[in-house]
Amino acid sequence: MARNSRFSLRRFQVAEEGAAAVEFALLVPILLVLLFGIVGFGWFLGIAHSLQEAASQSARASVAGMDLSERSAVALATIKRRTSDNPLIDPDSLTVNVGTDAGNPDLFTVTLRYDMSANLLKIVPTFVPLPTTLTRTASIRRGGL
Repeated sequence: MARNSRFSLRRFQVAEEGAAAVEFALLVPILLVLLFGIVGFGWFLGIAHSLQEAASQSARASVAGMDLSERSAVALATIKRRTSDNPLIDPDSLTVNVGTDAGNPDLFTVTLRYDMSANLLKIVPTFVPLPTTLTRTASIRRGGL
C-alpha cells in the first residue's frame, strides 16, 4: 500500500494536465487589474481633455463679447454646447465659473470643476489614485495688447 501511494505521489509530481489551468487562475486577477486600470486611466484622461478643451474654447469665444456680461453669456453658451454632446461628461456634475481673473483684471478666466464621484470610474480598483474632483482653467487677455 505504501508503495502504491508513493507511486501516485510521483505520478502527481510529474503530471502536467492541469498546469495551464493553474497558471491561468494565477494570472487572471493580475490581468484584470491591469485591464481595469488602463480603462479607468483612459477614461480619466478623456474627461480631463474634454474639460480643458471646453474651457479653452469658451475662453476664446468670450472675446466676441463687448462687456463682462456679454463675455460671460458667450462663454457659458460655448461650455453648454461643448459639454452637452460629450458622452464622457455629465452636465449635472459640472460647475462653471466665468469672469474676470482675481489676480489680473485684464484676464477673462473660465474655470470648470467636475465631480467625478458619480462616474463610471468606480470600476477602477481602489488602489489606483484618481481624484474625485477635476478642475480645469483657461484664461484669455481682454482687450488689446
